Amino acid sequence: MKRMLMQNLPHVKSLPTGLPNAENGIDTRQVRTFLKMGLRLKFVMTSLLALATGAVFAQTTEFDALRRKAEAGDSKSQFDLAEAYSEGKGVAKDSAKGMDWLKKSAVQGYAGAQVVLGYMHQKGINTEKDPSEAAKWYRKAAKQSDKDIKHAQTAQTHLSEMLSEGSISAKEADWHASEPSTVIAKQPKTNKLPPFSFSEVETGLTGGITSKRMATLVNTYGVDFSLSASTRKRLTDKGADDSLLATISSSKR
Repeated sequence: MKRMLMQNLPHVKSLPTGLPNAENGIDTRQVRTFLKMGLRLKFVMTSLLALATGAVFAQTTEFDALRRKAEAGDSKSQFDLAEAYSEGKGVAKDSAKGMDWLKKSAVQGYAGAQVVLGYMHQKGINTEKDPSEAAKWYRKAAKQSDKDIKHAQTAQTHLSEMLSEGSISAKEADWHASEPSTVIAKQPKTNKLPPFSFSEVETGLTGGITSKRMATLVNTYGVDFSLSASTRKRLTDKGADDSLLATISSSKR
């Protein structure tokens, strides 16, 4: 990203070491103006590079927090993580990982994931076309009118359309019927999440995460280090306020 910014910024040629004067036909005021423009351009370049680096660090920290929640068994976070991998949001695009997390979310019972997974099987997106498998996931989502009316109605509509076009049977389209007794237990939610390391906290602060936001994350996930005089000073230099330092001190796990 830094290289791309450097390539797209205008190039400044080297400036003369001495200021020419009126004897050689050049107005010294024009040279001074040009020098000031060069300094301003240097400032703009430095600022753009800092913003780009900060955005990457902040985005990485937010992605890590999402991944932690998904790994802990939160079905909505698993669905969001699937979207992140599928579209390359905050992480390198990886359709295979996106599908894996989508399936986990669907198995956990998240209706949105069930609808998307059903649609992918219906249309053959990143998987083989399988109307029966699509109908299975649509039925699961269609039953959730009490919890997620929007996705439930979408699933019901897809089932009706597939029945009308003859790709599934009336039995497969009947979302009212009881599903076969193959219950998969939900992954229990747990607060025993991997705590933040010192480098993760430091990176987050460097990347633009505010002390207040970082304190919330630390309070949720904890840290795996203790504050010493040196680590306290390093975090303070990165922008940590007293409230964040106090939270870190009480969140060692």
